Parts: sequence; C-alpha cells; structure tokens
Amino acid sequence: MKVEDLKKLGLSQAEATLYLALLRIGASEVQKLIEETGFYKGNTYDALERLCEKGIISKIIEGNKRIYQLQKPEALIDYVEKKKEELQQQENIAKQLAREVQLVKKHIHIKETAMVFRGISGVKQIYSEIINEKLDYLVFGSPKESEVIIEDFYWQNLHVKQKEYKIKAKMIFHKSLRRWKNIVPEKFIELKFLDEDFEPLTETVIYGNKVAFVVWTEKPTTTIINNEHVANSYRQIFNRLWLSSKE
Repeated sequence: MKVEDLKKLGLSQAEATLYLALLRIGASEVQKLIEETGFYKGNTYDALERLCEKGIISKIIEGNKRIYQLQKPEALIDYVEKKKEELQQQENIAKQLAREVQLVKKHIHIKETAMVFRGISGVKQIYSEIINEKLDYLVFGSPKESEVIIEDFYWQNLHVKQKEYKIKAKMIFHKSLRRWKNIVPEKFIELKFLDEDFEPLTETVIYGNKVAFVVWTEKPTTTIINNEHVANSYRQIFNRLWLSSKE
C-alpha cells in the first residue's frame, strides 16, 4: 500500500502518511508518530483528528496520553461508501437547484426596455437596428398611410441594404398595398395580404428580442419593447396570421 493509493481515496498527504505509519508500528501515541513521520506536532494532531472523524482510525486516552490505532480494514470501504452517499446527496441538491435556477430565469428579463418615439424617427430607428444588427424580421398590419408618410425612396434604399446584408423578412400587408409585391426584393422578402375591409392603422415589427408598434397617424408614434418573451409571443401570433393570409 502506498501513500498515493490512499490519496486517491481522498486522504491528504499527511493523513495517508500517518495511516501507513500506524499500519507499520501499530497503536501509538502522538510523539512516536511525530518521530516516525517527521511532521510538526500541530500538523500531526490535526491530521490524526481528521482521520478519527472519517472513522478510519480511533483513539483512546491512557492517563495524559492519546493513543491512536487503526480501525478495522473495512473502515476504508465504509469511508468511501459514506463519501458516495454524500456525493449522491450533493448531486440531488445540485439538480434541484438547477431546476430552481431555470424556473427563476424564465421569469427574469435580463434586459427590458421600452422606448417611445414621435414622428418618423421612430420608424427609422426600427430599421436602423435591423440593418445594423443584420436581423431577419416579421411585419404585419402596415396600412397604406405608411407609404404616404415616408416616401418610397426610403423603403427602396432600405431594400438595397437588405439585399446587401441578406436580411430576410416576412410581411403581411393590407390588400391596399399589393403594389409592393412588384417592388420588394422577392428573394429576401415574402409578402402576403389581408383581405379584410378595415385597414388597421397599427403596424407590428418583430426582430431579435424586440417588438415595435407603429401607429401610422400624421405624426407616427412608435413604441419599441425589448423583451424576449414578448417577442416570441408575437412571433407565434404572426405565424398564425401568415397561415390564414393570401399571396
């Protein structure tokens, strides 16, 4: 038996050395073990007490002397079995904590913001973020007012950049905007249309972890919400609308 073998069981260098010393010389008082190992008195006492706590050795007191001796050989097996039980408990606790962390994470929004813009600057903010971050996006509900308030030149320039960065989009427009079918780059933008008689004034844009709402009045109001869960919810809404819309 070697010191390294005992260290593999989880004993320290000092504990393993003292264990082997007791194996060689039998039950001994501290002074004899110090002479045998060359350890300092304080280190020897500490290591022996740790071995007692682990159940590998035991001690008896005779007068003013502490006598240390090995426990039964199976004590090493008992020690390892106890470590296995503790490790299993730690694993169970770790799994429970992992579940709790995952649950908490679902309810924590690492970065939540809401910004409100007045005028066309808000609309341009949306598409600047899309282009700069090269994000695919979804749009639904855009009314005819959108092409009146912001000139065609802006949208055409946007589409050029979209082609350059290979940004893809799906859009659901009111039927009044069917002419866009011939304007947008087909390779990167898929279009479908709603046939309802009413024409909504609100446009919804979904990109990254954000959802933007544009109210197309004479001076548009844009609200951009940064929230992963909200964005995912609106993606689901979009997908349902997409299935029911017409090409």
